[in-house]
Amino acid sequence: MRPVLLNWPGRQPESPAAAPPVDLQPVLCLPSAGTDRGRLRLLQGPAQRVADRLLQEGMAGTFDLIHLDPPFGSDANYGRIRDIEVDGRSATLTLPAYGDDDGGDLAGYLEGLEPVLRRCHRLLSPRGSFYLHLDFRRGPYVRLLLDEIFGADHLLNEIVWAYGLGGSSRRRFQRKHDVLYFYAKDLKQHWFSAPSEAATSSMLAGQPKRATDTWQTPDRDDAAPLLRAWPDPLIEKTLSNRDPERTGYPTQKPLALATRIIQASLPPDGKMLDLMAGSGTVGIAALLLGRDAVLGDQSPVALDVARGRAVAAGAEIRLERVEPQDPLVDIPIAPVLLQRSSERNQARLTTLNLPLWTDRLGDGETDAWLRTCATTRGADLLGAWGVAEDRGHTGLFALAWWDGAAPRTREAVRQELSWSMGSETGAPLWWVGYDVAGRGFRSRIT
Repeated sequence: MRPVLLNWPGRQPESPAAAPPVDLQPVLCLPSAGTDRGRLRLLQGPAQRVADRLLQEGMAGTFDLIHLDPPFGSDANYGRIRDIEVDGRSATLTLPAYGDDDGGDLAGYLEGLEPVLRRCHRLLSPRGSFYLHLDFRRGPYVRLLLDEIFGADHLLNEIVWAYGLGGSSRRRFQRKHDVLYFYAKDLKQHWFSAPSEAATSSMLAGQPKRATDTWQTPDRDDAAPLLRAWPDPLIEKTLSNRDPERTGYPTQKPLALATRIIQASLPPDGKMLDLMAGSGTVGIAALLLGRDAVLGDQSPVALDVARGRAVAAGAEIRLERVEPQDPLVDIPIAPVLLQRSSERNQARLTTLNLPLWTDRLGDGETDAWLRTCATTRGADLLGAWGVAEDRGHTGLFALAWWDGAAPRTREAVRQELSWSMGSETGAPLWWVGYDVAGRGFRSRIT
């Protein structure tokens, strides 16, 4: 059989070499709040650099599920919408999340994505599954790349996710579906848990059986039930603007869609990877089901949302960065008052002067107000903060933590945190905080 290969001017025959390794240490470790949750590793950096880091750590062939939701080529720039309130005044911020405006440069898009896909193939275990989420713009071209890398016969499904939103047009039909390309690394060792449903026959009534249809269409026009195997809202809508699941992050996918992928393709003892995690939905689904996850993204706004959602899920979290720069900015004076006693330690938030805002987040009046708040009421602009112990090569370990980064509308900042056990090692204590824009800060507590 003669293979059909995708080609474009200037295409290189080999994938670029791995980037030089960086001596990484965890920036922050947040302990688990529940033993039944998975563990999360968050890596900040471009997808290719994160993949290189994992390969340099010897993790080739160790991930049982890899999911990618890359830019769609939509020629747009996206921002997270965040509602805040300070001293009775409200504002809606637009925090730059990621750019998807490449000027229609399809060749450049493929050149950037191909090395990531090849690294995903190396990182995937023999029993592993690979899902890639796209739409009509770039999907057909990437499908050919995936056929080259995985093998055309390793495509198990081209999954159409139809949804209710999508608008209308006078010039065309509504665009109301995305496509997920589902590949297996090794057809002989591939792991898959088929969906099940309750049997209705007289002999097996109520017992689980393998579902014959993922989506069941009605037998006749007036049949009421549309869904049988996996009853969920996926066919009726995406996430409406008022959905409580919303974080304000652009292009956020429903948790039900991610849960379906995890349940079908990630073994109970498996580990998943998403190199373009965005708000982290697929990783959060894995954590909630007790699986471990590694999520990467180069946007601090994305990682801020993912971290906040993981904290809310009760997962153990480790944050790192694949670039050598330290993502935590030092501020000169610790913004907490620390009180110790024989029973508990308490940190009370005091005056905080944050560095001036550098990005334009709203209109001119809003920006001026935010800059004033940053210098006079900086504590009110926090999205998360806590007290951490410096444990050397293992990083900063949080002794107490509050995180309000996940919801679109931020709750009031908690002013006090406490923990029952003091430092056993006498290690230095640090205040660590993230503002509503996802910028990280720290200060030594004396």
